[in-house]
Amino acid sequence: MVDFKNFSAILSCLDDYMVLKGKKEINDIEANMELDRVGLLKDSQPNPGLPLRNLLVKMRDSNILPQNIRQAYGVWTIKLSKTIAKSPLVNQFQYC
Repeated sequence: MVDFKNFSAILSCLDDYMVLKGKKEINDIEANMELDRVGLLKDSQPNPGLPLRNLLVKMRDSNILPQNIRQAYGVWTIKLSKTIAKSPLVNQFQYC
């Protein structure tokens, strides 16, 4: 079972990290390194990113994986989930 309160803290931490670094997406290894740095999820030294990958696999198998997290060809990527809120929307028909 996945702890949703802890996972929302994980997503919030990763969003703050990506905004701070100016990135739109990060991989699982970089994400787990940041989570280990702030103390939310301990990283594995022999297999960097493994604890986060295990958590994401559990969520994927339970069909509760957020839309901003993808796995393509075995690589997990986490996109900034606050993208829409952080970038201004421009209405192209505003001055017509």
